[in-house]
Amino acid sequence: MQHIKTIALASAALMTTLGLSLGIAPAAAAQSMLTLSASASMISPGTPVTFTINGAPSNSNTEFELGISKTFGHTWWTGYRSSPSITLNHLSQGSYVVTGWALSRPLVQAHKWGMATGSAADVLYVGSTVSLSVTTSENNGETVATVQVSSTGVNNPLYALRWQTPDGQWLTSGAFQDSPTFTVPISSAGTYQFVAYAEPYGAPMTTAAALKSAPVSIAVAVPAAGVTLAPATGALRAGSMGVDPVTVTVTNAWGQPLSTFSGTVTVMDTAGQLLAPGSSTPTNSVTVPIMNGTGTVSVLAANSAGMDQLTASNLMANQGSAVLPNVTYGSTTVATRASGGNISTLNTIQPVASTVDAQNGDQNPYGLVIDTFAGTATAPNPYYGDLLISNFSNSQGVNGAGTTIEAVNPNSGAVTRFSADAQGPVALAVSPKGPLWIANFGTNGTNGNDMVLTPSGSLFPNGGSVIQSPLFDGPWGQVFVPNPTTPAFFVTNALNGTIDAMYGFAPPNFNTDTQVSVIGQGLAHSGTNASNVEGPQGMVYDPNTHMVYVTDTADNSIRAYYWDGAGTPNQGEGQLIYQGGALNKPAGITLDPINGDLLVVNQGNNNLVEIALNNGHAYVAGQKVLDSTPVNPTTGAGSALFGVAATVSNGQLMVYFTDDNTNTVDVLK
Repeated sequence: MQHIKTIALASAALMTTLGLSLGIAPAAAAQSMLTLSASASMISPGTPVTFTINGAPSNSNTEFELGISKTFGHTWWTGYRSSPSITLNHLSQGSYVVTGWALSRPLVQAHKWGMATGSAADVLYVGSTVSLSVTTSENNGETVATVQVSSTGVNNPLYALRWQTPDGQWLTSGAFQDSPTFTVPISSAGTYQFVAYAEPYGAPMTTAAALKSAPVSIAVAVPAAGVTLAPATGALRAGSMGVDPVTVTVTNAWGQPLSTFSGTVTVMDTAGQLLAPGSSTPTNSVTVPIMNGTGTVSVLAANSAGMDQLTASNLMANQGSAVLPNVTYGSTTVATRASGGNISTLNTIQPVASTVDAQNGDQNPYGLVIDTFAGTATAPNPYYGDLLISNFSNSQGVNGAGTTIEAVNPNSGAVTRFSADAQGPVALAVSPKGPLWIANFGTNGTNGNDMVLTPSGSLFPNGGSVIQSPLFDGPWGQVFVPNPTTPAFFVTNALNGTIDAMYGFAPPNFNTDTQVSVIGQGLAHSGTNASNVEGPQGMVYDPNTHMVYVTDTADNSIRAYYWDGAGTPNQGEGQLIYQGGALNKPAGITLDPINGDLLVVNQGNNNLVEIALNNGHAYVAGQKVLDSTPVNPTTGAGSALFGVAATVSNGQLMVYFTDDNTNTVDVLK
């Protein structure tokens, strides 16, 4: 390997003054454990500095030297000496790249320089400084920051830049460069902080080895350059009272959402079907408030098929936001198509039967499920096709004290007691093999459980029907979830906002065979007892999406969860499908068997709401008032709806629902 000589122009007198000698450099560093430490990394000219070479064998046969480079390619050497600590004196302004070397004394005496072990390079800055300045400019509506870096006392400097965006994220310019000028795009308003780095050519290419400037901050207000309109689906059904929420987004010159913008924008509709926030009267123009760069306006379904053309205009900024002179305004369309196969075609509500238990007076119907188990050829199920309904309260109206399940023939209205063994029953679900699963809230939730009855309504022997788990806390919703290897029943816990999966069960010992795991948590919930609890409630499984949809009365939401068997992870708050809008304390939920939409009953206003899933862009496809009784928003008095189920009869949609104002099960058809 070629030996590196000392620079020829350095005089012996100068080298002696600096504490250096005209030594011979080692050929290269062998694989090394040596490290180099300095008493200082930045000093004033003339100040002594001591470097210590660490990691060499601690014996008297090892000698040490430093290699010092002020100009890349030219290195001075201190000469080998016995001490690993070497002091440099009278250094002039500039940057010095320093390496440490160790070699045994016999090899030093034999001039075997190529056998030396070297350290990684360190950098010493003598009288060196680095600073920066920042200016901003606009170019075709785009805001850019130009950062100019300057340095003194850094030989053959290379530069790098880091900056902090208003959201706290630190970004970097990348590798060191020889140009001191940097251009940074400014995409959002707020405070930006810049820090520059300078280091000599040949130094380690890291900011840790570089000289760092003082930070410089600038405040930027990025102007709005555009407005976009994006409907959730772009399609409604005529006469359904459905609404399509349209998201209004303010963008910067790069077309990115401008999350710091606040102000207003006007949205116009050629068909006059816009709904202002909080209004139920359609209009052709709405001033939409913009907060954090977005706002929402809704389009109401027309009574007949047609097309709405929506346009935006007149973007106005609040204090602290800015708007470019020439804003690009977007437009969109929302189609209203002919109705069919949904609740907008249903206009008749009639009672099917009373749900009050004829023997003990249990009342307050909650859960509702259609018994889909036909039985076998030799043992047909007498309840096949019946409506199974849970009574949550006893005859005195004590919530959670009911014990009965009623079976109602939907055609004749005949009522048969199915069971009197429940314990504050809420939701019901039928297994494909026949047993009925019941979410028992009990009188206060903490004594709740999940119960499994035979297809005829009796208990399994030896306590096998009652599933208890420390994970249960106010069981409320219930649904069967198929799986090729591990089917499950889900149960919602209204008192703690969780969802549990029960699996591994087999008759008759559901109490011992069933395993329970949490697959959802963190859902909104409130209340402490059967009379004031709110939280995750109704559930339905969709065979098309393979998802379970869960309503939550506490935050007016519908969320989705999946089941992949025993290893299914906890999905936390799940996937938000729809929230707010037409939902007002949503409780029971089922599927429209004709079009696959979600049918939800509201406890807050006694409405039936149809939600079209629309490939992840859910929207309200229709609404119907099922009970005209006003609901007290404070006490809940007048709230009637809990359970809902749907089927098709002679090609027509039939929606069954429990009404606890009348203690009946009714049908919308």
